[in-house]
Amino acid sequence: MKNLIPLIIAILISANVLPQEIKGRSGEYSFNITKDPPKPPYLEILANTITLTERDGNSAINANEEASLKFNLKNSGVGDGLGLKLSLTETTNAPGLNFEKEMPLNVLKVGQSMEIEIPIRANMNTENGTAIFQITVEEPNGFDSDPVVVEVATRAFRSPQLIIADYAVQNTGGNRIQKRRPFDVQVLVQNTGEGNAENANLKINLPENMYCLSANESQSLGNLKYGDAQTISFNLVTTNEYTSAYIPLKFDLSERYGKYGQSKEITLEINQEIAAKELQIDATPFETVKPEITVATLNSAVDKNIPLVAKKYPNRFALIIGNENYTDYQRELSTEMNVAFARNDAAIFRQYTEKVLGVEAKIIFFITDATSGKMSQEIKTVAAILNRVGSDAELIFYYAGHGFPDENTRTPYLMPVDVSAANLSSAIKLGDVYKQLAETGAGRITIFLDACFSGGGRESGLLAARSVKVKPREDALLGKMVVFTASTGEQSSLPNRSEKHGMFTYFLLKKLQETQGNISLQSLADYLNREVSIESLRKNGKEQDPTVLVSPEVSEIWETWKLNPYP
Repeated sequence: MKNLIPLIIAILISANVLPQEIKGRSGEYSFNITKDPPKPPYLEILANTITLTERDGNSAINANEEASLKFNLKNSGVGDGLGLKLSLTETTNAPGLNFEKEMPLNVLKVGQSMEIEIPIRANMNTENGTAIFQITVEEPNGFDSDPVVVEVATRAFRSPQLIIADYAVQNTGGNRIQKRRPFDVQVLVQNTGEGNAENANLKINLPENMYCLSANESQSLGNLKYGDAQTISFNLVTTNEYTSAYIPLKFDLSERYGKYGQSKEITLEINQEIAAKELQIDATPFETVKPEITVATLNSAVDKNIPLVAKKYPNRFALIIGNENYTDYQRELSTEMNVAFARNDAAIFRQYTEKVLGVEAKIIFFITDATSGKMSQEIKTVAAILNRVGSDAELIFYYAGHGFPDENTRTPYLMPVDVSAANLSSAIKLGDVYKQLAETGAGRITIFLDACFSGGGRESGLLAARSVKVKPREDALLGKMVVFTASTGEQSSLPNRSEKHGMFTYFLLKKLQETQGNISLQSLADYLNREVSIESLRKNGKEQDPTVLVSPEVSEIWETWKLNPYP
């Protein structure tokens, strides 16, 4: 009989009918068998760890792009997570998305976490919209995680279009193309399509008896975003056996898809007169996504032939800030629009400051795409230097970028690239800048602000892309200070696209170029008000009227001040 007991137990187990407690009697023996309850895991998808990883950093799944959802899964139960399975569904039937609906997962022990990555592939059929994913981790005994819903933006395919926007020829050894003498061909490539041009490449095809000394017949351009431009230089030479009077150069532009490039032939002539010095090409890109784009050209006229004035002013300092790229530095969920050409504005103004206005290079403080910390640091540094020099010091302060008014107090701010209008706690109060500079006791402070403080910037953005703009409060100026602003309080400061500058900055540079800086502040103010207001209406269809603010201490004398009285 003793041998029957194990047999009975085995039969009950194999038949999967073993209850929680089994009681029985066999002859003189009694038995009581108890089954332990399961030790369940407690699975949590940690919502604050969910991220979308994709190629171009726009926080959306673009057509023909590979992306992934990542998150951490935590087990805070009393048992290990065994036989786990990821379940992923997309509830809106968003077109063009491909992903695994189920994925087996590794064992997740008690008290541990694991990172899970879900690849998502988008094809060319992806459309503009939103994909809504539901993520659940299933456990065989029913101890599933709570489902988490994730919304992800999707973007339809936007094609790039690579073009050769311009070219130039230069020769450091003479002013003509001659056999056996090397010369340079500079080609300006631009993406004028709405999408990114990935793996862009430029290839030059040469005729017989001609060589590329720079050995870059096939030149990789990397990835070009909307509006981006690059300049490529080829150093070429013909042999004495080249017999034709013409030099046909064929250029082939290609990109990832092999269909949005361009082939273009440029024909040069032997003995063709060319530039005797190296050309300066600065195709500053802009990244604002619009259906239209201004094709890049070689530099604006104000970027070239900058006068060189010999006079230097050892106590004249300059602080120059050009904030253009806000999108890449934003810390908030919403991002600000970039300020077209602000870096170029600042860079060219820096050249004028040194060459025309007589500021020594070592005391020009120049920063672009400045964060809140960097802007504050540079302003404090310059103020400290001015304070030590005292009344003999002069300062030229130039700023191009976003400005913004607090909606409640109307306080105007300068906007670092890592600050958005949604959170002004780290923005730079314009009134504080005026006060900090004025308290140094400097003998003259001239400020140029190519920014607006109504809340609508060069490319709009900010919270005031709204229809109602905020008129900023005008802070009282102290010390010996004159402030040139690009527009009135209610207006926006706009770009001059054909010149690749802010409208205000372009005419400021133009007048400095024409006068070599030997112009009174009153005459400069009159010129800017006249030219900017007319050209803004003509090119942008919007009013923009520069203004001048003057501190009481210099209200009777500022009109006669000259930027550079000694050309």
